[in-house]
Amino acid sequence: MKRFKSISVSEDTFDAINNLAETVLPKVRLSKAQVVENLVKGSHGNINHNQENNNDKSTTTKAS
Repeated sequence: MKRFKSISVSEDTFDAINNLAETVLPKVRLSKAQVVENLVKGSHGNINHNQENNNDKSTTTKAS
């Protein structure tokens, strides 16, 4: 990571990040920043995958 930025989250979210830092990879302790980065990357990947699936379905539907 190249930059250090601050974000403000609720206590519940902060607790969830702490929990994920310990449980995502049980043998590895992730930093809070690594947890957030991986969640964002994973979420972005899911959005792209869903958009691709929707595009495929609309193309198929139009062709039918």
